[in-house]
Amino acid sequence: MKILIVGGNGTIGKCVVDVFKNRHDVIIAGRSKGDFQVDIESGDSIDALFEHTGPVDAIVNCAGAT
Repeated sequence: MKILIVGGNGTIGKCVVDVFKNRHDVIIAGRSKGDFQVDIESGDSIDALFEHTGPVDAIVNCAGAT
């Protein structure tokens, strides 16, 4: 399964990545780090993200301030 984890380098996101990374193809997107950078407040940035990743099977959103 191809899983996109937004916020995968944050406090919670790292734990989520650890759960999935051994059995799935994990893509990490974040504001400034990760496989791809994305501004989740910008539709254009989100569109560009999916142009690069192609189709995914699941999206997990861990973005936010903790």
